Amino acid sequence: MIRKVPQDFLLGAALSAYQMEGAAGTDGREPSVWDAWLARPGSGYDGRAASDFYHHFEEDIAAAAAHGLRALTLSLSWSRILRANGTVNPDGLAFYDRVIDACRAHGVEPFVALYHFDLPDAYAREGWLAPGTTEAYLRYARVVFQHFGDRVRHFLTMKDPVTEVMQGYITGLFPPGQHFALGRAVRAPRFTSRRRASACTSILRTACSRMTTASTTCGSIGIAHRAEGVYPLRETKADLQAARRDDVLTNRMLLDIVLAGRMSLRTRSLIGEILPDGESFATNDEELEVLGRAAAALDFFGVNYYASHFCTKPTDGTSRITHNGVGERGTSAYEIAGISRRLSREDVPTTDWDWNIFPRGLYEMLLRLHEEYRAIPIYVTETGLGLHEHPTDSVLEDDDRIDYLRQHLAAVLDAMEDGVDVRGLFVWSLIDGLSWTNGYDKRYGLFYVDYATGSRFPKKSADWLRDLAERRIMLTLNAIHTRTTKNAPD
Repeated sequence: MIRKVPQDFLLGAALSAYQMEGAAGTDGREPSVWDAWLARPGSGYDGRAASDFYHHFEEDIAAAAAHGLRALTLSLSWSRILRANGTVNPDGLAFYDRVIDACRAHGVEPFVALYHFDLPDAYAREGWLAPGTTEAYLRYARVVFQHFGDRVRHFLTMKDPVTEVMQGYITGLFPPGQHFALGRAVRAPRFTSRRRASACTSILRTACSRMTTASTTCGSIGIAHRAEGVYPLRETKADLQAARRDDVLTNRMLLDIVLAGRMSLRTRSLIGEILPDGESFATNDEELEVLGRAAAALDFFGVNYYASHFCTKPTDGTSRITHNGVGERGTSAYEIAGISRRLSREDVPTTDWDWNIFPRGLYEMLLRLHEEYRAIPIYVTETGLGLHEHPTDSVLEDDDRIDYLRQHLAAVLDAMEDGVDVRGLFVWSLIDGLSWTNGYDKRYGLFYVDYATGSRFPKKSADWLRDLAERRIMLTLNAIHTRTTKNAPD
């Protein structure tokens, strides 16, 4: 069937500072936790050069515009802008001035994320659990808005905070590299949610106060969450319980805090079920007041979607995680004692990295947000397919990626037809870059990057997206996203 993409629906792509910028030691940038993490013995990856967006940004932004992309999400490097001693690095600000001005010159709307995993190394010891980290973030956020607020109309306070917690305290794949520290994984959002919410509110107040001193409109503030669908593998009581427990960590706790400003009794009950013995979870009146105020101040919500999970009861009291870091299908395992074991489903295809390709999960997540939380504009701030890619004569026919994007955009259009206010979709990613846990072999870009020479060229998916942006029509299968199984069963 032929699907029409509304003219006012933003089609864009995404970038990340650490994964693409490179120039790690250039113009006063100070180290982030990822510099030390990737320098540890056995890492196998080096992020210091990445895709060298730092020296190719004009070319990359011009290519995005030439292929019909009207918006880019990009993150800033905190340690490139604000030094550990609290002083501003003018060279860092000047670099992002050039990036944002290039976006404006090419008619590309910048959505600027203040933070995407790359915490300055100066705060590595206790991370977000330390009050000083949030105080430093607030100083950094004020600098960013005061400097760029006249040219940036959309800010994201953070991208994927739950992913940072889960990968840092459960899988051990992110710094600080702890394994199965479930208590810390649950406490981290509890201790940081109020502070992060305070940051969001403070930034918004700063934004609106500018209206009294400058002829600019108040910028919009959002946050992006990696919203992964969570389902029972089978319709059994044990699998339903496993899915509920998995979902409270993966989605429910964050969604309640950010969108409702409080945690429901159901959420609190599920957290109580998974906390280790002796652990407790409570919020005080001050925290609830701040959370409520921050949730009401949020202007839009970003959904990063790549996969869904199918859960069954854990086999015993042992947690097991095997990371598929090289793209050999069938080599991953994920099981957390007392919560869930994730398995694939025979009727759902997977990537080489064992991620389930399940566009219905995106559709149902968007419906869930629409039905369970207050009405708020939504952007799909990331979605895309990682592949092993080997071009021939500067030609790369990534038909699997085109099929993935077609299916997931169709899921978004289905949700919009069912009343969800989705304003745009950003493909991850504009250019190939460093995968946090898979290095450079897993490529997502619309544009191929030769890491040895820095040269770029468009893949077939970039040309497909250009045609879509121009014609605003897309050929898909008949509607396949009709809800059949409720996401995150109660």
